[in-house]
Amino acid sequence: MTIRNKKKKALIIAFMGVDGSGKTTIIKKLIKRFKKKFKAVKYLHLRPYFFLTDKRTVIKKPHYKKENTSKILSFLKIILWLVIYRIFFFINSYKKNQLIIFDRYAHDLLIDPIRYNFKLSKNLTKFILNLFPEPDAWIILTASDVKIEKRKKELPRHELKKQKKFYLDFSRSKKNSFVVNTNVDISINIEFIKKKLF
Repeated sequence: MTIRNKKKKALIIAFMGVDGSGKTTIIKKLIKRFKKKFKAVKYLHLRPYFFLTDKRTVIKKPHYKKENTSKILSFLKIILWLVIYRIFFFINSYKKNQLIIFDRYAHDLLIDPIRYNFKLSKNLTKFILNLFPEPDAWIILTASDVKIEKRKKELPRHELKKQKKFYLDFSRSKKNSFVVNTNVDISINIEFIKKKLF
């Protein structure tokens, strides 16, 4: 059985995984492979931005910076994201023949709070994340520690191992989720993803 819901016009998928797991590379190949299959393809990093200017920059060494965000600001951040996600899904979910790809998703706040200077408790974060609209498919990317560090050495080894476990546990908690091992050739992974989605 494929993941795509025929009643739902848009196909919304989210790629999750540690830095160096291959998200950007896989997404670029996937867009190139399927851009003719869909009327429109949208790529979003982490969350929608609408009319606000996307001022995100690449975070280098995300676990080597000072934390200075309060719990109140963290709460306001996740509530703002909740509103933005819901509006985005309301506008886009039923647009005809559209592919929407997220590179990371709101749930990364729970898996890697240090990266986002996020200080809300895990229980409250989980509760609020349950209110977020979910993609049609969660695609969790993983690879060996050696391969990941060769591609992008962003995280300390202990944090890398911890996050890899978190992502795999997260995948097991979602029925519409599957894991892709990016140690293998990318063409094999693209075909695997295609079979799962279509």
